[in-house]
Amino acid sequence: MDFDLSGVALRVSGLPEAAAAALARDWAAFVAPPVGRPLLEVEVSRGRPVGGSPASFDPKAMHAALGPAAAAFRMPQGRIEVDDAGRARLELASGIDSHEYYALLNLLRAGLAWRLLSRGGALLHAAGLVTGGRGVVLAGAEGSGKTTWSREGERGGASVVSDDLVMLDPEAGGFALLGAPFRSTHPVAFRRGRWPLAAILFPRQGDPPALAPVSPLLAQARIVANLPFVAEALDRDDRLRAVVARLVERVPCRELTFAPDPGYLELLRAL
Repeated sequence: MDFDLSGVALRVSGLPEAAAAALARDWAAFVAPPVGRPLLEVEVSRGRPVGGSPASFDPKAMHAALGPAAAAFRMPQGRIEVDDAGRARLELASGIDSHEYYALLNLLRAGLAWRLLSRGGALLHAAGLVTGGRGVVLAGAEGSGKTTWSREGERGGASVVSDDLVMLDPEAGGFALLGAPFRSTHPVAFRRGRWPLAAILFPRQGDPPALAPVSPLLAQARIVANLPFVAEALDRDDRLRAVVARLVERVPCRELTFAPDPGYLELLRAL
């Protein structure tokens, strides 16, 4: 199966039947004809049964071995190993029942997060909105208000890309927010799209809505804190440091004070 994630090509083969059907359903808007060389080409297989009960599934229980030439991600339900040409082997443990699909998605996201660095992009723990033809993201940990921000933005006329995980890709003079079929608590009609990234925001609860500058050093630290799967490689992967530096250099970074109200949208449209 080939997918076009708004300009980022992904190929997945060897999928178990149930997982293939679920992926075709959930990622239907991104199914694409085969391309010559995808950013990530994944061969899926089944391995040994997982130790312990499948009920212990935890998508955050992942360990990574990261370097600029190869990466490996392991969790109890499976693993993925990726090389610097974008070839990957993904092994799912057998006997994990309904957890198989979610383990597959988690491992695919990890592989993509690492491969995006090779093209100067990033997977960011953030919510994304599109307003006035431009993208804006709110980066923050779980419970920081991303879902509230997304819901209120939609109520004010913006479109939600995701309220939890977004993909950023470099383009001339800056970055683009990409439409991608990544997890979102808020219901989203996933679709392809590339929107110029107008700002990276960091949340602060309060009223009235306000934007405040963020120092480059603090902005870099907060971006790194919201880079899932790859942040621990900061001290040994020049690509990761370069991506973070370019994001701060090319995209305005601001702290956004907002309440459960869409009034903050006027500030974003004026950026």
